[in-house]
Amino acid sequence: MKRGLLVVGLALVFAASVASAPPTVSIQTQVKEAQAFQVFDVSGAVAGGRGGEDVKVEVKECGSYAPFHQVAGDVTGNAGTWTTKVGLGVTSQLRATWRSGVSGPITVEVHPYMTITYKGPGRYFVWARATDFFGGARAVLERAAGSKWVVVKKFTLKRGQGPGAASSTATVRAKLKKGTLIRAVLPKAQAGKCYLAGFTNTLKV
Repeated sequence: MKRGLLVVGLALVFAASVASAPPTVSIQTQVKEAQAFQVFDVSGAVAGGRGGEDVKVEVKECGSYAPFHQVAGDVTGNAGTWTTKVGLGVTSQLRATWRSGVSGPITVEVHPYMTITYKGPGRYFVWARATDFFGGARAVLERAAGSKWVVVKKFTLKRGQGPGAASSTATVRAKLKKGTLIRAVLPKAQAGKCYLAGFTNTLKV
């Protein structure tokens, strides 16, 4: 008799724990690395395939003391799936919340967004954007040599001015043969712990 009561009691405890468990929601993305502010898809599903459910996507940025906070959201479709778009300025964790349920976090690492443009004979303008400034960071101008990249010179980025995303710039002077393919690189060691290395577009002089 006691054994029967014990089994019934365990069953009731299990049922109660299942009933009190928070709703399940998932999150995923095909993007593991992104340029700063590049927009990409994140998606997931809610338990039971429920449609018409509000899902929030929250972010926690590397180097920030701020807790997870909402950055995007979507309403689930008939199969309980959802998709939304996110853009990040720094390596971050993302998670989804639904009702009282919270998914496990996923991490997307971020490269600073960088460009190089021609500014006149022997002069090239490098621009980097991200959540943080890179003023004082040492970047590298490189030229293509076959399948390799060769260092032309090192230069220092300066903190940019103006509203919007944090920007860092430099005007680089270098004498190069016509037709040379160049790019600028911000090494990982200079970008800091919250960023991957930054690479500009390539430019033929």
